[in-house]
Amino acid sequence: MDQNNVTGNRGEIHDGLFNSHTGFLIDLACDAGRYAVVRHYEHLDPARITDAPLSCPSCKAANSTDPAAPPHRGRAALEHAKAVLARADQRGYPPPLDDEGLRLAFEALGVDHPPASTLYPLIREHLTDMLTDRALSVPNGVPSVLVEYTRYTGGTLQAPVGVGDRLMHDGIASGNWSRVRVDAIEDTPDGVVVTVTEKDWPHPRKWTGPDITRWFLKLDRAPINS
Repeated sequence: MDQNNVTGNRGEIHDGLFNSHTGFLIDLACDAGRYAVVRHYEHLDPARITDAPLSCPSCKAANSTDPAAPPHRGRAALEHAKAVLARADQRGYPPPLDDEGLRLAFEALGVDHPPASTLYPLIREHLTDMLTDRALSVPNGVPSVLVEYTRYTGGTLQAPVGVGDRLMHDGIASGNWSRVRVDAIEDTPDGVVVTVTEKDWPHPRKWTGPDITRWFLKLDRAPINS
């Protein structure tokens, strides 16, 4: 999550919290909400981003080094996000597309109820950053094969494929949206070969690295501790 000072509708300077990939304004460090800076259904005017010092008292307090100061909303949301991801991981599934695991984790932690519900957009953005870091993480020495990965709150990037990853066949042209699990990635004299197992199909199938890049999307990274 990125932070930039932004000018509010009344001229006050807030601590703005942004999507680290798209640059979209999510919320403010105070509890005024993002609509103190943008109107409903409007995008942030880049001219609103400023180097001017904070003037919003709540945003200034949130950034204070005083131990008695109220917790920064972004940092409080990060702690919730860590707890949500840990609970989702306990289900034994890679969590980025395990919506049920995330839902149960949010529910168990009570973050869908006040006051934590006011942090929900920030919690989701922190989850997005952590899941993106996980999607981009593969062990050293794994042959490089890149596929498209869609972040939890939007935006796409190229992510490396690792053993244990779940991929989905890009079925826009073929209608085939089958999911596979990556079993091996090997360098061969003819190039990189990726071995995958398809659901309900007992025999592994081998794809060249370029074909994996062309035909597959990355769903999620294998659990870190696997």
